[in-house]
Amino acid sequence: MRERSTERSNGWPFVHGESRLIARRVYGFVRAASLLAATVLTFVWGAAAIRALRADDVAFLAGAVAVTLALGWMRPPAAHFERSVRPTPDSDRVGLLSVVLVAVLVREGWFWAAWCALLAQLMLPPGLRRRPIFERFVTAALRFPALSAGVLVAAPLREAAAGRPMLAALGTFAAIASAYVLVVDLLWFDPLAALRQTRSLLRIWRRHLTDGVTVAVIVAESCWAYAIAHAAQAEGALLGVLLMLPLVVVGAILLRLAHVNARLHRLALSRQAVDAMLRATDPQPQLRSLLESIDPRIVRESVEIAAFGRGGTDRWSRLMRFGAAVPGDLERLGGRALLELQVTGEDAFVETDELGSVYAFGSRDAEGGLRGAIVVFRTLESVAHVATRDFARAAAEIGPLLGEYGAIAATRSAASIDTLTGLPNRRGVARALDEAMKHVRAGGRYAVLLLDVDHFKSINDLLGHQSGDKALAQIGRIIAENIRGVDVAGRFGGEEFLVLLRDASRERAMQVAERLRGAIEAGGLAYADGKPVTVSVGVAYARPVDLTTDVVERADRALYRAKNAGRNRVVESPLVAV
Repeated sequence: MRERSTERSNGWPFVHGESRLIARRVYGFVRAASLLAATVLTFVWGAAAIRALRADDVAFLAGAVAVTLALGWMRPPAAHFERSVRPTPDSDRVGLLSVVLVAVLVREGWFWAAWCALLAQLMLPPGLRRRPIFERFVTAALRFPALSAGVLVAAPLREAAAGRPMLAALGTFAAIASAYVLVVDLLWFDPLAALRQTRSLLRIWRRHLTDGVTVAVIVAESCWAYAIAHAAQAEGALLGVLLMLPLVVVGAILLRLAHVNARLHRLALSRQAVDAMLRATDPQPQLRSLLESIDPRIVRESVEIAAFGRGGTDRWSRLMRFGAAVPGDLERLGGRALLELQVTGEDAFVETDELGSVYAFGSRDAEGGLRGAIVVFRTLESVAHVATRDFARAAAEIGPLLGEYGAIAATRSAASIDTLTGLPNRRGVARALDEAMKHVRAGGRYAVLLLDVDHFKSINDLLGHQSGDKALAQIGRIIAENIRGVDVAGRFGGEEFLVLLRDASRERAMQVAERLRGAIEAGGLAYADGKPVTVSVGVAYARPVDLTTDVVERADRALYRAKNAGRNRVVESPLVAV
């Protein structure tokens, strides 16, 4: 059983798991209490509020509800241009709605303002995961208590709006309305967000109180609400509704600007990621930020980003992983899903077993070539934060970036590949050997095989250099076909080949060495006298204290003894790693 671990999350100390459970319970209790309050208040005040409506009130409320529903459907970002293409439950405050709510609060009272707020939240914008209507209603009911508190400021606001239009009246109205909106944000919505997201309330408060743009927008909205409330009371409901209609136009403009800003932000992140790749540094931070800009909830899932065709091969390689740990069986299921994407040519594939489900969404470049995939792991206990169509959209967004990554990796790989054999050249082998030694120092094992073609000079002298090149190319293919995918083989120089066997025991290393020697002898290559071409092999084992040159030097000494002993044989270094 894993021990409980205490970690710091967003500035607060948390006991992993327990704090989230407590926060969810408190948040659930508040939701239930808000739903009960909305039901009771509607039952107590609803009939009287309906009977008090006049024709003028109905006209004003009809216009306010229409504007409310339009803003709820668009979800325009009033202060910040969102970096996500579509709004999410993490950004669930409807922009520009405060103008309508304050105006309705002044003219019709808190009850109708509260119902306008509730209706705005019931609207489901395009792109959000479809949730049951009851679940949406419970979440929307959280607005009811905040608007019912508007009864405390309704009278002074009404008084300020009823007088002659003067700067003093506007200032009084804007000050009261802005203070009311800020207090509701700070004392109600911010604590709810902290509970829902298990985040630090102090950090959320600090961000809001130091954000001058948000405060300026609230003041501007309050001034707009004053104009609507004054016109509706002095000139009638029709003029008040007409002054609300531009909110829809402004909301559409803000939404368009948000989409443009999101696109520019993603392009900037993509450029930074490509720059990181060119500098041979880790592009993961930029890639993670790019996914967050597409949908902030993505990083709350167990997700893997895989690249396809890296280095010019038809293989998958993992770029990054985030989210909760995944069981090993589900990992293997992910490998099958990636293989299905590659073989079938489909854009998405799902694999399911008794542990859960794995979704794979292909990322393609502008020409339609497969460049990578987003793999989502969900156990039976996992909470789905993002709809599958949003993952498909994210996979399409990062396709061109993964194409750039593949091209850069292929260019780097080409500089480390021996053109004659197709194996890594000495530079590539040296890099692989450095990685192998890191693995050994971390507790793993590596065996090193050094192969040298026997009497290779006689092939060049008697049969010509073309025959020598053909022999080397054939030997390279034989070596590549007789090792595992996790092993590395390369041309070390001239007629020498180096093979790195990952986590190989002494017995396995000797078996592989003998298999390679025998396969090359039986490979159909021959000297001028007709005898088969052979190789001698030296075997050595890496130790944590070794430098890369140490283990290669021991393999070379073992190879030298094999040559002196008659060639076409395998000799093991006397220093064996245990």
